[in-house]
Amino acid sequence: MKVSFNRTPPSGPWGGGASFVDNMSKFLISAGHDVIFHLERDVDVIFMIDPRHSDGGYSINEIAHYKSLFPGTKIIHRINECDKRKGTSFIDSLLLSSNEIADETVFISKWLQKYFKESGFSKESHVVYNGCDSNFFFKKNNSNINDKLKVITHHWSDNWMKGFDIYSKIDQYLDNHDDFEFTYVGRYSKEYTPSNTRIVSPLSGMKLGEEIRKHDIYVTASRFEPCGMHHVEGSSCGLPVLFHEDGGGINELCINHGEQFKNFEEFLSCLDKVKNEYSSYVDKIDSSFLTSDRCCGEYEEIILNLLGGSENNERI
Repeated sequence: MKVSFNRTPPSGPWGGGASFVDNMSKFLISAGHDVIFHLERDVDVIFMIDPRHSDGGYSINEIAHYKSLFPGTKIIHRINECDKRKGTSFIDSLLLSSNEIADETVFISKWLQKYFKESGFSKESHVVYNGCDSNFFFKKNNSNINDKLKVITHHWSDNWMKGFDIYSKIDQYLDNHDDFEFTYVGRYSKEYTPSNTRIVSPLSGMKLGEEIRKHDIYVTASRFEPCGMHHVEGSSCGLPVLFHEDGGGINELCINHGEQFKNFEEFLSCLDKVKNEYSSYVDKIDSSFLTSDRCCGEYEEIILNLLGGSENNERI
């Protein structure tokens, strides 16, 4: 079959949507399918990652025009965004209107699926959680804690809602305490001005995996995440995760091998709890579920069932 993505996979550090396109396109190619990033004749499936036009990609307008010319082409709409995540006011309506043309809809968490149902979405849909490349993101050789506890997070987005209020409080706490170290990898808000945090420029692939594995515990204070990739990569490297109670889809993947906090004081309590029961949290990490192979395999099944016209495809 021939599959077209309306977004191209950039090289180097980028966000979760780009990571998905990269992993999914490689998976399909390895399975013997044709993958393109433009529109041409005889496309079986169009993956709509973002209805907006992006560099190297094409928009909902071009998809709709193609569908009018070739109505047999199937469209899968992967929804991985919402207004609540960034405090915007146009994403939800754009996604809902664009979704009208979709033959299948996939949300990246149950939280996001519920969010859109409450916004008026009424079609049947799937939920497929993100996964990461296990060639880069895999557990450490041992589950021992560093002599001095090392905590890490990483983000591509510099939006304040990625959790910079908590990261700032961690930095302030380290002014007068030395019970752990904190590393921030990636881009960050201009309002975030740490002085006690180790800052590392954006990384990707093996370099990012190696950096994460130098640490003991992963923290994400991101709010209302549709799902995200950062905590998936952190977990895959064998790190228990501390996550905010308003983390959205993050909570669904980390609840079994992490602890939830609602403020900085609870963060410190959770940090102590995980530190004292460290190996038990590490043992609960389901590495196979966090892989891109699992994620992409679920999407391939949706595609094949869609093209085969199966009415028995399990829906959530």
